Amino acid sequence: MPTEGQVPAAVGTGSFPARRGRVFSHRHVGTLYLALAVLAGLTGGALALPLQLAQAGQGAASGGGLARAAIDHGALMVLFCALPALTGGFGTWFVPMLLGAPDMASRRASLLAWIGLAVSFLLVLSGVQVGLGMLLWCAAMLGWSINMAATVLNMRRPGMDLRAMPLFAWAQALTALMMVVTLPVLAASLTRGLLAGAPHGAGQAVPALRAFSGPEIGLLLLPAAGIVCQLVETFSGVALRRRAAALGAMAVLSVGGATIWVHDLFSGGLAAQPAARPVIEQAATGLPMLVLLAVWGATVRAGRPVLRVPMLWACAFAALLLAGPALAWLGGVPAGHAVALPAALFATFGGFYYWIGKMTGHQCPESGGRLHVALATAGTLLCLAPHRPACVLAGVILLGLSMLAFVMTAGLALRGGARVRAANYWGPGARTLEWTLATPAPRDAFADFPYHGAGA
Repeated sequence: MPTEGQVPAAVGTGSFPARRGRVFSHRHVGTLYLALAVLAGLTGGALALPLQLAQAGQGAASGGGLARAAIDHGALMVLFCALPALTGGFGTWFVPMLLGAPDMASRRASLLAWIGLAVSFLLVLSGVQVGLGMLLWCAAMLGWSINMAATVLNMRRPGMDLRAMPLFAWAQALTALMMVVTLPVLAASLTRGLLAGAPHGAGQAVPALRAFSGPEIGLLLLPAAGIVCQLVETFSGVALRRRAAALGAMAVLSVGGATIWVHDLFSGGLAAQPAARPVIEQAATGLPMLVLLAVWGATVRAGRPVLRVPMLWACAFAALLLAGPALAWLGGVPAGHAVALPAALFATFGGFYYWIGKMTGHQCPESGGRLHVALATAGTLLCLAPHRPACVLAGVILLGLSMLAFVMTAGLALRGGARVRAANYWGPGARTLEWTLATPAPRDAFADFPYHGAGA
């Protein structure tokens, strides 16, 4: 457990270390992660347009250019948009509040991890040093993972043991554990490519990233499921049903997916693709998600669900997980990444609409949020459906309109939208500690944190 010597900043005392610490508190660093995710998402979305049009036969692209665009789009959307928003963004912002702590275990480590992520984003986007950029990404996300694990283990308030910890915090901790297991292996592969003299490290980065596709799905769905658990519980008005089953499913998704992937790499290397690997990976991902879907369904049946915008995103997340395999069986794009990435983005948007009032004191317009979720869901399903040029083109247009709706809706909120003053503006279904704080969340939340004996 941390001691006063290990945690020198006396939060809320007005001392110079405290004032300097406020500049880069978990709230500010979490906002930086979200801003980077929005930038990467808009850039990746711009790259997705020619890819979808080429698949629909509406545009021409050279094979090399199309392959490079596909790699850049995937890297930007998964590694710099969805994952940083779900983990560094919402995780850094709200896990300390959920635990009743004033900040992350290490403020400096939190900020340094974001700096490393931002630099790696610039390196990958420029294409100058892709291998080095990916290696820096591994180091940055590994730093976030260690900091998050230390926060969950050491920064809980007295009386909050691990069993009582909210499932969103559990999801963040298990995601951090999964990164601690998988990222050193990915970093070792990228380092090997750099030492071998591959041009810009790109020659080794591509197979390494393709091999990383297995745990990538788990890393996307795990924190997304944590957000959906929070949304379903809040807008159903009852505590989550079969909580132990949901926690067990998350643990299997984290530890199971990571260990299977690491075992396969050590057994056959990056180039080896055993015939049973796709089946095992899908089972390690699909079965836990089926358990979570059953838990969410039981919670909705037990309560009185209110279909506010965040809950609509949770419903869209569940519908996409169910529709993805069916569309793939009918001849659409294969399930896996094609479903995991948009599902993770749906959960990200759900978290944004859920917490934006607590973050800024202003809510997004309900009508704009409903338009956003409708356009995004319809566009995604059309892009996943069996490929017909007209369907894909319509899906691309709807997705573009959905992003425009999001930018306009978020802009209205950030420029002074509907003011929310209640600490808990979602009602009795919101039970976690952040809803006991004033809106917007104050700088010195939980400043009375007892550093001696924190946790249970």
